[in-house]
Amino acid sequence: MLAFLFFGCKQLRDEFGEKQMLRFALSGIAASVSFAGQVAFAETVYDCEIKAFTNNGWIAPRVIVMWNDEDESAKIYDGFIHELVGEPLEARVERRNEISYNLDWRVNDIPVGNARTKVDGLYTGVLNMKQNTLSIRGVITGYENLPRGRGKCKVKKG
Repeated sequence: MLAFLFFGCKQLRDEFGEKQMLRFALSGIAASVSFAGQVAFAETVYDCEIKAFTNNGWIAPRVIVMWNDEDESAKIYDGFIHELVGEPLEARVERRNEISYNLDWRVNDIPVGNARTKVDGLYTGVLNMKQNTLSIRGVITGYENLPRGRGKCKVKKG
């Protein structure tokens, strides 16, 4: 149910109320991140509120990037990852320039309710550490839409 909220299921938002669904889902993610353990000493957490530029879903309104300062690695956590994997996913990291990094991750077997099938989401993010922003683009297998979004991140140093 969390995955539908995070990725724009308009029908559920209309039925239950967007704020109520968002509050429920975000508390689940916060509890999961807290439950997973304390932030590592050299870890910086970017808690990003994302505004989707497309209305076809697939972009979470909240994405958490756990950045390891020591080895410049990252883990990604959002609604689909919470629902389907249950723990943060490792991202492939590549330095883009002196202030930002490209992050790539893949979420497999995302259920598509109206098609009774599953798809894979291939996501690319740009984490700008100077402006504390995250831009996301997605490619959903079997679909032509290219979801994207961008948002500001709250930063918590470990």
